[in-house]
Amino acid sequence: MNKRYQKILVLYLISTLVPYIFINKNKDISLTKRWLPSSLIGYGIFAYGLKALTKMKKAA
Repeated sequence: MNKRYQKILVLYLISTLVPYIFINKNKDISLTKRWLPSSLIGYGIFAYGLKALTKMKKAA
């Protein structure tokens, strides 16, 4: 995986985890059951879009 995408992954996970922790006041243990899969799917969509936009920019 490209280092750029690794940095984006870390920033994306932090940016989704922090609001989840503040909203989840009752310390629900099912963090990995809901947050992690949805975050990884969201990152996948984001990374694919970033890659597509980069290709379009290079083609123009």
